[in-house]
Amino acid sequence: MKVDFGNKVVGGFNYEFIRCVSTLPVGSAEFGECMETMERIKDNDFDSWISEWGATAEYVESYARSQLKSGDSIAARKAFMRASNYYRTACFYAHHTDPRHRGYWGKSVDAFHNMIELSQRPIEKVEIEYEGAALSGYYMPSGLDNRPVLIAIGGFDSTKEEVYCWIGAIAREYGWNCLIFEGPGQWSALMDNPGLIFRPDYEKPVGAALDYLMGRSDIDNEKIAIIGYSMGGYLCMRGALDPRIKACIPNTLVVDCGAAAREGMKWLLKSDAIMDKALGAIMKRNTAARWGFNHSSWVLGISTASEWVKAYEKYTLIGHEEQLKGKPMLFMFSEDDIQSSAAASKRVVNGLLDYIDSLECPRYVRLFTKQEGASSHCQMGGMSYAQASIFAWLEHALCGAKIEGRDASSPALFVELFKKYGGGEGEAKAKALLSEIKFV
Repeated sequence: MKVDFGNKVVGGFNYEFIRCVSTLPVGSAEFGECMETMERIKDNDFDSWISEWGATAEYVESYARSQLKSGDSIAARKAFMRASNYYRTACFYAHHTDPRHRGYWGKSVDAFHNMIELSQRPIEKVEIEYEGAALSGYYMPSGLDNRPVLIAIGGFDSTKEEVYCWIGAIAREYGWNCLIFEGPGQWSALMDNPGLIFRPDYEKPVGAALDYLMGRSDIDNEKIAIIGYSMGGYLCMRGALDPRIKACIPNTLVVDCGAAAREGMKWLLKSDAIMDKALGAIMKRNTAARWGFNHSSWVLGISTASEWVKAYEKYTLIGHEEQLKGKPMLFMFSEDDIQSSAAASKRVVNGLLDYIDSLECPRYVRLFTKQEGASSHCQMGGMSYAQASIFAWLEHALCGAKIEGRDASSPALFVELFKKYGGGEGEAKAKALLSEIKFV
């Protein structure tokens, strides 16, 4: 298939390709390998995607082993890193009942562990005790004593190995410790504990991760922050209800998953039967919808479209504002993602602004633009801009460092985008917020 870089629909082949290649700066992709793989893939054909990315991953893993055998541990380490990413990409569209789903996921983890063994800096494999289960993760020590720590969690479909590429690999370059883990509903948690699906009160698994951190001697217990990607924007905000979290970065902000689900499917809500039949027809031609439902059936434990909407009803931040009082927040928005992250609804888009306005805490906004190449969901394609902003803000919020403000165009673009997707009401709300938020 031909790659369309302008198509940024989350869950579609184009976006998932950009997502894969976005990890190139940390050595998890080679552009040529990725482009050659995409050339062999048939558009909207899941089996083609799985097979071709699987073939690329197997080739790169074989190359890694040959390099290791020949004594080139550097080339082997880099190739194992890429193989891990390609195996993850391969299993992305595999249904959870397909043997390739677990098979390629397992190979992704194994390749990552092989990379760890050859890494020049320590990456610790950790297990977090949680309600009779063990949640797996990675801890990247800064190598410095009494330093802050950033907890990083993925969202609806990301793996901890992928989150390492997004933030863990760079954290200690900024002098931060970093803990990445997968909680209920995420890959290893479900693989190791079948039935451990997502839960709305994510402060519980985050609390277990904090308990683990309290047992370490190399961190500053008073300087713990959390970041969550995609649906992780909701999960990390719930995690921030724990008073041990001192700062929070939702990337992106998800306030009420139930409201977003209802808005996204409001034209199908006449009856469960209509919804189930209509979604079945949509899934035949819509890659993102087919993948979204298939993955949801695993991570949410649902089997019909009507259950899909109902499953999200309790996933809300509304009513927890008091527990977040005084806690610094950095809200990360991407120029091309504000509409899609809010289910293309004016009501939900404007609800984001209402929620930010309701919080009594220091509030900051970073708006990523097309010019930066970071306008996609979670800044795929321009992640170095995101990383720099994250750690500059963290040093400001928890360590007292000065922070440079964004250029004067950011407030105007913020208002413009919320007018575009929220109408006149969105424009008015965005303008009103300008006096309360700071752009970084």
